Amino acid sequence: MFAQRTINLNSSFIRDILAVTQQPDMISFAGGLPDPELFPVAALQQASMRMQQQLGNRLYQYSETPGLLPLRRHIAEQLADPEVHAEQIIITTGSQQGLDLVVRCLIDPGDKVLVEAPTYLGALQVLRANQATLISIPSDEQGPDLEALEAIVQREPIRCFYTVTDFQNPTGASYSLERRKGLTALAERYNFWILEDAPYSALRYSGDPLPSLQSLLPERVIHFGSFSKIIAPALRMGWISAPREVIKVVEKLKQAADLHSSGYDQQLVLSFLQSGALEPHLEQIRSAYGERLEAMATALTRNLSDSLHFTKPRGGMFIWATLTSNESTLELFRAAVAEGVAFVPGEAFYVNGESDNSMRLNFSNSSSAMIEEGIRRLATLINDSSRRENTASALAY
Repeated sequence: MFAQRTINLNSSFIRDILAVTQQPDMISFAGGLPDPELFPVAALQQASMRMQQQLGNRLYQYSETPGLLPLRRHIAEQLADPEVHAEQIIITTGSQQGLDLVVRCLIDPGDKVLVEAPTYLGALQVLRANQATLISIPSDEQGPDLEALEAIVQREPIRCFYTVTDFQNPTGASYSLERRKGLTALAERYNFWILEDAPYSALRYSGDPLPSLQSLLPERVIHFGSFSKIIAPALRMGWISAPREVIKVVEKLKQAADLHSSGYDQQLVLSFLQSGALEPHLEQIRSAYGERLEAMATALTRNLSDSLHFTKPRGGMFIWATLTSNESTLELFRAAVAEGVAFVPGEAFYVNGESDNSMRLNFSNSSSAMIEEGIRRLATLINDSSRRENTASALAY
């Protein structure tokens, strides 16, 4: 009845979880959500008034497929790598659309794509929808296992490697400079594309920034940026920066998909950026999220040091925690929801559902007090396995 490409099309595990966690008094560490209390509402309202005064009725007209040229220029000059030009940028309806367009541009059904284990589940959803053959390689706090990667590409050709280099979703890990250079060297030697997803790069709370993969190998790296985490997700505004030959094909796919991303939202983002409001806003959310990261790391250490281990990231929105036992975090999730706290079980981030004793915890969308209480509830369950088993068996969702 339906097209072949829909056979492996699954609903997002996190979207399903979020439906479960929309309950009164639920403390949710599940979504990758910025805090709406910190959205730059006043600055966006002022940006809206300015653009309406300046553009009038023109604000509501069709736009061009690649995106507003002034917005692309601003991104190229202020947010992208120094060697990227406006002609190498296309505006997308969120970075998720950008990834889908690029995958459709590069991947034929059955083409092999490498991902880390674990990796962003939204990328797995896009790759499966486009009928890629997925191969995963191990990864640690420094980045992917390059020996494992090279062993695969020596044995069989791969088309792409997908990654989040800074504050990875779900682990929070960031590539070391050595791994960045090693990965780009392999991409150049074995002729595969790197898809560099960077929604969290601006959310650094400690340490020094490292060069992007695109800056190290611009001819083989396609970079995805987003305003969702740093301004507001509802705008659904992202971008791709890539070699011109890739952008030309992606532009045709974009035109076929939706003609162009919302011209209204593009003008709003442009007005916001031109006002200089982004940097003070980033300073505010970095300060707030950095404090929440400290609160969660401290609470985990104080309450669960014998029951799980984690590495505190230097930025982003997530802590990845692994139980010292081999107990299933999916079973723990069921019990936790009944106790009013939620997270994402780790198996959702693996190609074949491996590592079922890990969990992803979001700290950006909860106050420090909520984090303290949520971790206390989790600790009670983890440290009382008999209570957890009884609660889980009684929970239906």
